[in-house]
Amino acid sequence: MALIGPILDDRTFEQLRDELVRRIPVYAPEWTDHNAGDPGVVLLELFAHLGESLLFRFNQIPDATKVAFLRLLGVRPRPARSARTLLVLDTELPQGVQVLRGTEARAGALAFETENEVVAWPLETYAVGKTAAPALADDPARAATERRRRQDAVAALPAEEQCRAQRTGASFYVTTAVPVDPSAAGQAPLDVSATVDRCLWIPLLARSATDPTLLRNRALFVGFALDEQLPRPFDLVARNPADPTRLKASELTADPPAFLWELWNGPAAPGPVPFTPLAVLADTTRGLTTTGVVTVLLPEAFPLHPRAPHSAGDLLSPPPLDDERLAARVIGWLRVRRPATENDAIHRIGWVGLNAVGAVQARTATPELLGTGTGDAGQTFRLTRNPVLAGTVRLEVEEADGWRSWTEVESFADGGPLDRSYTVDLDAGTVTFGTRTRLPQIGERIRVLSYRYGGGATGNVPAGAITSLTGVAGAKVGNLLPATGGADPASLADALDALPAEVHRRDRAVTADDFRALALEVPGVRRAEALPLLHPDTPAQPAAGVVSVLVFPTEDLRDPGAPLPDLALLRRVAAYLDPRRLVTTELYVIPPTYREIAVSVGVKVRDGFQVDAVRRWVELILRQYLAPLPPYGPDGAGWPLGRAVRRAELEAVAVQVDGVEYIEDELRLAWRPGAGAAAGAVADPAAGAAAGDWVTAPLVPMRPWEVPGLAGITVVTGSPLPPGTGYPATPLPGGDPVLVPLPPEVC
Repeated sequence: MALIGPILDDRTFEQLRDELVRRIPVYAPEWTDHNAGDPGVVLLELFAHLGESLLFRFNQIPDATKVAFLRLLGVRPRPARSARTLLVLDTELPQGVQVLRGTEARAGALAFETENEVVAWPLETYAVGKTAAPALADDPARAATERRRRQDAVAALPAEEQCRAQRTGASFYVTTAVPVDPSAAGQAPLDVSATVDRCLWIPLLARSATDPTLLRNRALFVGFALDEQLPRPFDLVARNPADPTRLKASELTADPPAFLWELWNGPAAPGPVPFTPLAVLADTTRGLTTTGVVTVLLPEAFPLHPRAPHSAGDLLSPPPLDDERLAARVIGWLRVRRPATENDAIHRIGWVGLNAVGAVQARTATPELLGTGTGDAGQTFRLTRNPVLAGTVRLEVEEADGWRSWTEVESFADGGPLDRSYTVDLDAGTVTFGTRTRLPQIGERIRVLSYRYGGGATGNVPAGAITSLTGVAGAKVGNLLPATGGADPASLADALDALPAEVHRRDRAVTADDFRALALEVPGVRRAEALPLLHPDTPAQPAAGVVSVLVFPTEDLRDPGAPLPDLALLRRVAAYLDPRRLVTTELYVIPPTYREIAVSVGVKVRDGFQVDAVRRWVELILRQYLAPLPPYGPDGAGWPLGRAVRRAELEAVAVQVDGVEYIEDELRLAWRPGAGAAAGAVADPAAGAAAGDWVTAPLVPMRPWEVPGLAGITVVTGSPLPPGTGYPATPLPGGDPVLVPLPPEVC
């Protein structure tokens, strides 16, 4: 960021004297003579003179000196970060629409740029999978109907497939589609690892303007939105052994797994090979493990089968589509799978679409001539735009043999006298050359070919906010997913507060505080805690050389009161911490475990106070007191890990609300044992309680990696309700009548 000195207190003697005189009527109204000859005013002028001298000396020391130290030590406070999203294009032109890399897309006045080239085709698609058919119903009549249905399905197969089904048995499946709208609620993603063939099938659907011959030897840009949410509720002890969630940092940052893309040759394809392998030109999904775009090349022989419905009788055929109109539009089937040598599968897919491209909230600057070299150490030149994105500056210096590219580095600590390098102050937008490296000599011109600038939290726009492309005709654009990852630069106050820790750790994680502070530098992390000696597989047993970093996200729309990070955030934290740890440290990045509790309070409201307002305030203050994220919690840093919840403590918090006379009876605190509640280093207060039942107790202990998750809270006047039951329904007159709406009267 730009290390700009703070605004200093530069008030003069006259300004200090006038301010003191203006305060006389406030503190001493009987003092009415404010002329220069008054003895009291003479004393004020003496104090103003001394104050001016003190301010002069004070301005020479703290913040200005710290800023200078920041520059000398090479400490780079957190720069602005740009938000990213996925754009989807739509066109009706048969020849397609080409959108080059760096094309501007706008969300109102906010500019985004495409990160790669994309060609939009008049095609539609969605993805399907073969999920196992449900078991037969317990009802004999329904079971018989289902058996006849399965017999009819086998009878519709070709004769050869019927014989094989009777000989080896048949596995029945249903066609399950991936959600069409990733932002729509209530749509379950498709878990490809749970399908019968562990493959993802993508039909290509033609439109009226589609000419399949124009797609030969052309690239398709297939976008994927993966569901990377962790299962709820998450329990570190009671994790399912079959859960594919990886927590070890080296596994979270491992090389992406391989995948195979194939084009189905059709039901009457000649030869023994039913698929044509496709070349993958680019992949930003890391092997279908995160949201991104895969670019695949169609063969010269496309399309390979006629546009007609088909029947599927084996694992090598696409699943049938229930909608006959969609089936009639299919001009090709893509299949995605893992090779047999991979030990991982494709997991939850939330959306698949064509004509997708990544976009970043930034703009590319035009070439700039910065100036000419002087041969001096520490030469600094200013760019016209800022803040600058790290690693995007392309700089050249005109040397004796022509223009030569120089390299952007973070510091000159490891540089040699022949290294052609420079540093960039991202927030200020300045380029600086070092002292021990090669320098631009007298008369050597310096130019910047391009760089990107932008970033900030304003780039985190919601889904559907991006609606236009600059300079592109014949195509519409939209973002089906919200933009994420944008963050504002660190303020000067934050940089100064972090100075001692920065100097101490020097970008290395050794102590628990180092891991915590470095994890907080990752965008999207609101709170982080380091747990030394805790192994996720055996959390109750100390493990030498192990550090687990527990991460809380900035927000979680699914459950704001008990936020869980997604796999993408865990990967970013692991990728940031793993290269900074000691070689002997085994690092894990884990989500929090919430122990469900319920609170019920009965209050006596003082006379003159509105009852509902007091009840809402009591509920709000208890929610904030038990919240896991700053600025809430007992000390403003979120509820501490492993700290027990006590009934008496919550009662003391509730009675602090203005308008509460006292607590009726006593506050009721309950917790719900889970599958792993009996494990850990602490004893549970209700031995033998059934999982899922609410257990009332004056104290709910927490294991060292747990925080409370408030599942329910009720605040009423009078005696408290049973915890975990919620507020009762409004009683209806006349008992429980049947409410029947009347249709509108028709003339």
